[in-house]
Amino acid sequence: MTSRRVVAPAPPSLARARRAAVAGLLVTLALAASSAVAFAQTSSKPDAPRILVTSDDQRESYMARANIWQERRLPSPRALVDGPPMTAAGDRVVAGVGGASRTALNPPAGIPCAFETKGDDMGGKTPKFTCKTPGGQSIRVKYFSGDPDQGNREVFAEVVTTRLFWALGFHVDAVYPITVSCQDCPEDPMKGTGHRAARRYLGVTEARFEGALILSKRDTDQGWKFGEVEDAIGETPAGTTRMRQQAHFDALRLLAAFVQHGDRKAENQRLACLGALDLAAGEVRSLQEREDDQDDEEEDDDEDDDEDDGPGPPALFEREGAVACRRPVLMIQDLGATFGSSGKMTSKSDKLHLESWAKRGVFERPDEGAGEKSETCKVDVTVAFTAGGNAKASAPVSEAGRQLLARQLARLTDAHIRALFEAGRVEAMDEEMEWTDPATKRTYSGVGAWVAAFKHKRAEIVNARCGK
Repeated sequence: MTSRRVVAPAPPSLARARRAAVAGLLVTLALAASSAVAFAQTSSKPDAPRILVTSDDQRESYMARANIWQERRLPSPRALVDGPPMTAAGDRVVAGVGGASRTALNPPAGIPCAFETKGDDMGGKTPKFTCKTPGGQSIRVKYFSGDPDQGNREVFAEVVTTRLFWALGFHVDAVYPITVSCQDCPEDPMKGTGHRAARRYLGVTEARFEGALILSKRDTDQGWKFGEVEDAIGETPAGTTRMRQQAHFDALRLLAAFVQHGDRKAENQRLACLGALDLAAGEVRSLQEREDDQDDEEEDDDEDDDEDDGPGPPALFEREGAVACRRPVLMIQDLGATFGSSGKMTSKSDKLHLESWAKRGVFERPDEGAGEKSETCKVDVTVAFTAGGNAKASAPVSEAGRQLLARQLARLTDAHIRALFEAGRVEAMDEEMEWTDPATKRTYSGVGAWVAAFKHKRAEIVNARCGK
């Protein structure tokens, strides 16, 4: 079924019934956001700061001790398809919904909404738009045009990868596949151009992440780089804490290589604080407000530019020696360019492309000519040009990190793995998907090909040895 077509209007009685069935759900989706700025400005309490600004040294301390991985009960295959629960009980809150299923988010005709904002007005290059429901709620949608060659494949990759990270115990955004019936929608919703008609799109929307950004400069895209975290952990005192943090970070690094996360610019990784900030640890003011004690001319010029954009969201400026965050976390926040083969330039083959992903090894092959030991496990990832330096693409992982990830991956049954790709609706890309096992020569197709290739690459991690 194509993802772009004119949808005939439903009879009034059916339309009313459909609107009633999803009314409570749509209140939730107004909170969806996919950029760091939207993340920073969204809050259930408008005056509550969702940004913590601290010193470089304190930010490094937060990175060094941040929670990266936590033991989690393995979700069932059905739960993997539906996604993280939409309740107020956990670290992701979607107001007004108590566990919406994938079926509720994807009625056959799509959730009705009227085109509102073109993607070009929302920042970034990912195809997206907002539309407004009959109840007046806005939904932010990253969408798939229906073209497997030129369409936005992140719509599928992001769901598969975030569900995998969630299942294994790593912090990640809650991303939900959604089907919308966009009324009065231009032919190109990103540019807002072309003939307007009712159009049905497959897409994704994100629930609000409950937490605050941790920054050391007034840039909500600051994020973190893999090399930064490695250095921060390495500079902590030797002992069990550093060993634990290194193992957890190596497991994350290895999982990032497994899914081929090469688009590693800092804004795609997030340092955040779960739970409420301790407001007594600093002063709340506008993120862009000028500080009296700053006299550096270059910084003053930068701040003048920021002030032209308005006051900015409220932020807690942490005092020296104070600790405003008790639960710092490290996470990868943009996993759209995954399950392909990473490259210098992001392209079709970087985003949920079976042939490219299956032939890419998890580890670099040892250079026998240089005498490199086989137990040195350097991950095989090509970093995008936009990532800049300190991305640490081919850094080695420890045996403790490998063992941790191997144990978590081994918990996944065939049904779990299949559920990941069913959740991502990979067959809706409408392209041939086949993979032949190099050992057995058996050929798999469809979702089964993804499952078989996943198990083959998992075995590379399970059977490896990364030193002592």
